[in-house]
Amino acid sequence: MSEPTATAAAVAPRVLVRASERGPDLPSGHPYNPRSEVHGWLLSRMAGLGRIAVNLVWLPPGKESAVYHVHHREEEWLLVLDGRGVAEVGDGEHAIGPGDFLGFPPGVAHHLRNDSGANLTCLVGGEIIPDVDVADFPRLGRRLVRIGRRVAVYPLDAEVPLLPEGAELPEALGGATPPGPPPRVLVRSADRGEPRVYHHPENPRSEVHLTPLSRPAGLKRVAVGITRVPAGKESYVQHVHLHDEEWMYVLSGRAIAEIGDAETEIGPGDFLGFPASGPPHHVRAAPGEDLVYAQGGDAWSRHTIEIVDYPRLRRRKTFVGTRSAMTFPLDAALDAPR
Repeated sequence: MSEPTATAAAVAPRVLVRASERGPDLPSGHPYNPRSEVHGWLLSRMAGLGRIAVNLVWLPPGKESAVYHVHHREEEWLLVLDGRGVAEVGDGEHAIGPGDFLGFPPGVAHHLRNDSGANLTCLVGGEIIPDVDVADFPRLGRRLVRIGRRVAVYPLDAEVPLLPEGAELPEALGGATPPGPPPRVLVRSADRGEPRVYHHPENPRSEVHLTPLSRPAGLKRVAVGITRVPAGKESYVQHVHLHDEEWMYVLSGRAIAEIGDAETEIGPGDFLGFPASGPPHHVRAAPGEDLVYAQGGDAWSRHTIEIVDYPRLRRRKTFVGTRSAMTFPLDAALDAPR
């Protein structure tokens, strides 16, 4: 990903990408797979996000996504919107259909095929890691090494051993640790479980029904879930994250999206990406129909630190991990020590 120029950095993020304004889809393939053919739109990039990737893609009948591969650092995911296909995960294959979710943690090899007679449409995404990543193509016997924008591919059988055969790095130097349980990877639509109902304490009209997808699938740094806001209710409260990126893709229903000082109606297929320190935002479901959307962003953990501002409430909430959260009036700030 190229670094933004000074001019580009000064341009306000687009935020909203309407279904009717995506433009022509971008076809792509993979140089190692002649059956690879993917069409789609880079929604998150169009909306102004920089660390989180969310793309809307479709595979024609008989085509495949890229090539069977495994990332050793990056997290990826896939949510089926329409059609049916086959997900290759490790040594197994899974028939997948609408509503099924797959999370691919580092170390999980995967690939997608459309063996049906109709298009397969999915939301796909993951992290955008700007510095280094390593990916293997096990069936091709190759390893891809990316350093920034430079990419090199090596045959696996050209490896020059660093340690004696069978030896591993000491644990203190990043060597092997006891393996935990394997990630679940696949969360079927029928197996999501009951959503968790949440009401924001600062908004009596807030009511959201949250169904997590990424955490049950084994992802840790990327959050993806399904949210339902009942008709006439609201999501949370107008807010802006100062570090995290967020996004939402409307699956059904209509709503009013508050973006900064503006309000606009949104509906199925519309995508909103909220960059860190971008315009404050909020969503109100329209009367008469529930609003359902896929949503996500940076995942929180005990190690994350985040700051969220509520401009209309004139408050700031600080999060240190997932347990310590404090809220302050914005005008109670003291001068920083010099």
